[in-house]
Amino acid sequence: MKIGFCLPHETEAMGGRTATGADVMRLARRAEEVGFDSVWLVDHFCYSAAGELEALGASAPPELVGLTYGAWECMVTAGALARETHRVEIGTLVVNTGYRNPALLARMADTIDELSEGRLILGLGAGDFESEHVAFGYPWDRRVSRFEEALRIIRPLLRGEKVTFEGEFYSTREAENIPKGPRPEGPPVMIGVLGRGPRMRRLVAQHADQWNCWLASGDSHARAYVDIRDTMLAGCEKHGRDPATLELNVTVRVCPPGGVPVSEDIKPLSGPPTQIADQLREFEALGVAHITVWPHPNTSESLEVLGEVLQSLR
Repeated sequence: MKIGFCLPHETEAMGGRTATGADVMRLARRAEEVGFDSVWLVDHFCYSAAGELEALGASAPPELVGLTYGAWECMVTAGALARETHRVEIGTLVVNTGYRNPALLARMADTIDELSEGRLILGLGAGDFESEHVAFGYPWDRRVSRFEEALRIIRPLLRGEKVTFEGEFYSTREAENIPKGPRPEGPPVMIGVLGRGPRMRRLVAQHADQWNCWLASGDSHARAYVDIRDTMLAGCEKHGRDPATLELNVTVRVCPPGGVPVSEDIKPLSGPPTQIADQLREFEALGVAHITVWPHPNTSESLEVLGEVLQSLR
């Protein structure tokens, strides 16, 4: 099982401090040094800090009400990571296809894959927060329909196909990714699903190489994953996809010793490094191929503790 580290590139995400670009690069390099297999970035512009937790199913503490948070732009930061790191995979958790023209997004992804010499995992999603869409002038309505059209452009472009598409929201005319990146099939596409809607399960079955299950805003223990996994795999079978061909990716919250969850609804993995390692092994036993950890606090000190977790695992 691969282990990934979520980088703190959002407002106040680095132990209450906002990371600079140099901080993000430094932590990514250190994550690579201590043995992580991947580093990960979220995709947000600006959003209600309290609204984010509520949208993800957790109650917000009073001190977050009225605050607006943001993040360094995901794809630009991924491009920088492509040159600042040398071994780790670089994942997006996940890029909102509604924020970028899908053909342009495919071109950006192939370019980052080229700059990183084939280390990008292109995580895609339909978007989380209405306030963010409104603030930046992006449509919020029918976002899953928009997402489905985007996938029908992005996937074939990444595979090197010439794409002509006429949809309700997007269109292309013989679009092509030239020059082609380092992998003939392009970077793997991972779809992130927050809810359990049948339509998103169908899109995972039809278009995804990997599926991300976000547990970091609720119960991060393996017990909370089993039913969600089984529902997704049943969806694959329903739509003619062999469940064994879908790589399982999970994001969990981890509180190293001394860390405290940001919400009473968040139940992180916690304890000494050996105990956290045992909790992660439970996911491997459930077939998870790649697990990403979101530490709280997300600091250099937490990264070093998680390095001890990796040693226990390996």
